[in-house]
Amino acid sequence: MFCVSSFLNEELQRLKIPPIIFAEAVIDFLNEGSASFTAYWGSGENGGTTRILDLSVVTPDRTRRLFLVISRFNGINEITLLEPFYFTNVMEKLISYGKNLERYQLTMPFLYKFVIFEAFHTFSRVTNVKYQGIVSEGTEKYMVALEKEKALLWKIEEPKMNLVNRENITLIHLNY
Repeated sequence: MFCVSSFLNEELQRLKIPPIIFAEAVIDFLNEGSASFTAYWGSGENGGTTRILDLSVVTPDRTRRLFLVISRFNGINEITLLEPFYFTNVMEKLISYGKNLERYQLTMPFLYKFVIFEAFHTFSRVTNVKYQGIVSEGTEKYMVALEKEKALLWKIEEPKMNLVNRENITLIHLNY
């Protein structure tokens, strides 16, 4: 028997993921016994987005806390289930894919600050960051990392980040 919480069911519907695809991915992950498992399928929808969810999987033997990472990269959907200690490896893959797109957005239903800081750390590690700091626009504050072609932006306290082409942003005030 496979049950999904109402919250997760709403998320899956919003992300256009058939419950059977999700259920098969979870079952395969549990059967494989590895730190992460990824399933792919075509969506026909372009763009670059990732949704990160905290997930509890309850089996008769135990309860496991996992992360569910659902991504869409130019027509390919990807579901990744992973143990928390493996998150750094998955973030590196996401940033590497995302930096090749015109625009890439990473969202969460709640603010997971470790995801934000891991994304900035990974972006700095896989690119040549020229500036990283806080930028303000009026009363709004953003954490920004800039490299030659791309910029990673996080409006502080929002549960989303954007990786965009650098020429698409305007810096107002740099706070050193």
